[in-house]
Amino acid sequence: MMVEDNLENMLQNKGIAVPNVWVELEGEFLDFDKDHETLKCKFPVRERYFNPLPTTLGGIIDSWIDITMGPLTVLLGQSAVSKNFSIKYLKPVGPSIEYVTAIAWRESIDGRNSLYKGELYLDNGTLAAVAESEFVEIRKS
Repeated sequence: MMVEDNLENMLQNKGIAVPNVWVELEGEFLDFDKDHETLKCKFPVRERYFNPLPTTLGGIIDSWIDITMGPLTVLLGQSAVSKNFSIKYLKPVGPSIEYVTAIAWRESIDGRNSLYKGELYLDNGTLAAVAESEFVEIRKS
């Protein structure tokens, strides 16, 4: 298991800074498994993320998963950007939830294109969202 400092150092050693949104959303690296091509991250749920219902805005939920997928691409040796992103919300993330855990993995790779999938879990272990994103490796000039 890799600890957060090690993962942040790995990203920086590859010339990639931890994204600003990662800092804003208070992300925490939990585990990177290179053999299984997975990354697990934890994010606190903050009241400022809620809509008036009150549940967490979909864009925040999207971001939690997307900013788990993005660093994973780098950790797996790619310099890639999202081509598309789709998500299915299964459970609301409301005020009783203290944190969520995002898990991302590379499902497949074909040349410059890779398919990544992700899941978001509530602090009680309930699956709250599933997502997938196609990443395209940036061409080197």
